[in-house]
Amino acid sequence: MIVQIKETGNQATLGIIDSGTGVNFVTNFIGNTGALNDGQFTWDEDKKAYICLQKTYDWWKKVVSDNQALNDRIEELKEVHGAARVQEVVESADETDLEDYAAAVNRALDEAFE
Repeated sequence: MIVQIKETGNQATLGIIDSGTGVNFVTNFIGNTGALNDGQFTWDEDKKAYICLQKTYDWWKKVVSDNQALNDRIEELKEVHGAARVQEVVESADETDLEDYAAAVNRALDEAFE
């Protein structure tokens, strides 16, 4: 996902890759929260990029990075402990805000497997 920072005009990218398929699903990940429709991002057809504030980009960059690392960890744990057991632990993690989700699931995984 190409992002242009409103304050500077600099372009950056956001990406989160499904390790099973290799598909970058960041637009769906962000879009499912409503952030592509609530004013956080504005599509610019001429630039073929989403426009956002620096603080918005920084926040999403961290959330995307945290969730990419979590997804990678989950895939590795599935190979060792089985998909069903790992999924059970993931689903047992406390409900939390998006910015805290990866940390909450990682804590649950730590307790179950380390």
